[in-house]
Amino acid sequence: MVSDDAYLSSYKRLIIIAGILIAANCPAATHYVMPTNSLAADPYTSWETAGTNLIAVVNAAQTNTGTMVVWVTNGTYYLTNQVVISQALTLQSVNGREVTIVNGNNSPGRPVTNRCFYLNASGAVLDGFTITNGIALAYPGGGGLVSIAGTITRNCRVTGCIASNSSGGGIRTSGVITNCEIIGNIGVSGSGGISTGSGATIVNCTIASNRIGPYTTEISGVGITMGGGTKVINCNIRGNYRDASHTAGSYGGGVCMSTAGGIIRNSLVWENFADNGGGISMYGCSATIQNCTVISNRATFTGGGIHGFIPVNSTGLIENTVSYFNTPGAGSNIYNWVNNVYSGSWQVVNSCFAPTSAVPVIGFPACVYANNTQANPQFAGKDANNWRLTRDSPGVNAGTNQTWMDGAFDLDGRPRRDRFSGIVDMGCYEYLPQGAIFSGR
Repeated sequence: MVSDDAYLSSYKRLIIIAGILIAANCPAATHYVMPTNSLAADPYTSWETAGTNLIAVVNAAQTNTGTMVVWVTNGTYYLTNQVVISQALTLQSVNGREVTIVNGNNSPGRPVTNRCFYLNASGAVLDGFTITNGIALAYPGGGGLVSIAGTITRNCRVTGCIASNSSGGGIRTSGVITNCEIIGNIGVSGSGGISTGSGATIVNCTIASNRIGPYTTEISGVGITMGGGTKVINCNIRGNYRDASHTAGSYGGGVCMSTAGGIIRNSLVWENFADNGGGISMYGCSATIQNCTVISNRATFTGGGIHGFIPVNSTGLIENTVSYFNTPGAGSNIYNWVNNVYSGSWQVVNSCFAPTSAVPVIGFPACVYANNTQANPQFAGKDANNWRLTRDSPGVNAGTNQTWMDGAFDLDGRPRRDRFSGIVDMGCYEYLPQGAIFSGR
């Protein structure tokens, strides 16, 4: 006779076995990756059976019909090909980019030459990786990453990647790039850091120490090349430069706004270098620069800080911006190049730059300059690279309020219009009176 306890024990085992059989016949939603695992088994749906090949696990996950998530734990993962995400899948590290590295295997002595990621489906998300040693040999570029519209890349670091015959040494995107670092990448014939298609958004990112060249024709946008309608918001863009051997001409050491409709706001653009527009260039398009601080950039020829090349019947706008201590080869550190072809309107308003007397006074139609100052912006610590304004700065409470500022924040996370005056400051930082307390995001 079987005891009640033995019967219940047998019943529980049957329930567990049945559950396993049911799970095995249903699409799993979550998959796992670790560097080594002797028990790895497709479809990698537990840590016990986690896969070690990132591509294999992503491909397995993309057979699901429901929510698709792949978790990747600490380690370095060397690729034999690019990881293609062709479904609305989230690929996420467990402990962040500092300890989760995806290596495209392009280092000396390794035979593989491929980019690391291709996000090819709206809804795809890449979160929390260091992406390195990737290379793109042809269009569309993006040595570390290519991502289409509707995708999100966040909390990643892209470094040491190359685009050899196209643009975007680090990233080529039409999607959203947020809270990322794009550092030390190379674009041989185009942007070293990020190249965007239409409608991309780059927000809260650091784009630094990327370079372009050598190449035999003109190149635009060392740090970022912006496609039509791209927005660059609250970014730190520093130390991007053209290679000394590249002598064919370059535009926009930090940013080149190369297609109409681009906007850069609340961003710090500093210590970049190009032949024209050491900081920012509007190259053959109309675009908008608002509440940026453009400092200590250098140009071989014109526009140490900002350079314009505006087509006929178009308008370039610079508003609430500080462009100072930049070094041009000639003229003002804000410079609009005007001829019979590039004869669009150039509007610089409520901004701080010097010398104001060196800006072009002709145009077809005439350029507009209003409420500008060439007075020293009185930064908190020029020698310490502290570009925040002090109480005596001519940029405090001197900007023009706009509707986009509602709910917006400066580069320190402070409300874009302070509670005391209700008037926006020039530049990417709001002045905070000594002893005041602010509530961030």
